Amino acid sequence: MKKFVTYFLFSNIFLVAAMVVKAQPMSESASGTIGAIQQMGEDEITRIQNDAQHRSNITNTITEGIGHMNTALSIFDSAKELYEASNALDNNECVPDFSTDAQSMMPSSCDDKPGCRDCYQSSISRMTTVRRSLARLSCIRMNTKKFTDAAVAFGDNVAGLHAITGLAWQYQRRGIMAAMEKFNKSYDKKYTELIQSLQIALQGINQCEAKFGMQDWYQRFGFIYFEMMKEKYKRTD
Repeated sequence: MKKFVTYFLFSNIFLVAAMVVKAQPMSESASGTIGAIQQMGEDEITRIQNDAQHRSNITNTITEGIGHMNTALSIFDSAKELYEASNALDNNECVPDFSTDAQSMMPSSCDDKPGCRDCYQSSISRMTTVRRSLARLSCIRMNTKKFTDAAVAFGDNVAGLHAITGLAWQYQRRGIMAAMEKFNKSYDKKYTELIQSLQIALQGINQCEAKFGMQDWYQRFGFIYFEMMKEKYKRTD
């Protein structure tokens, strides 16, 4: 692919250069051209006009060829992005490490208070599960969006090569966009469920704090953490 593009580019450059060289003497002797034309017959003038039209056609062909070359380069870039995006869907990137033991998040004062650890255990474990699920869900969404954007860009570039291809692509494009819209709705629904579960977990920790530690823990700390997590994983596109 790269060899073809390079050959095509330099071939066009040399052709343009040759045209410029051939045209140069005419521009340098412009003052004598008028007198020479007056001595020519109609056939000779017609031949010159046809030759000029031929050169104009060559220039248009070169311009069109360069346009196709730019399209080919765009297709190459979009195909590369599509390939990289597809790899992200298959290489298990979305496996966040939230392996922190719930025991390590217990207040140190729990060691001297019967029932303290049991109170925190369930809520902290629930919060950890929600954090992991939100992070994984967000990662999957970003990779899916990246793949969809790359697929649409690739299709748009290829569709520009031929009218029939363009018509077929428009049908496929609508299907891709509809699938992405459906995915976004599923994400929003799961996001809402997880955020509600996170709030329940934080309220559970607040109850344990009120019993074994700090009063009004949720108002001081839990609420801030909850709002931060809501904004971090909320879909904005």
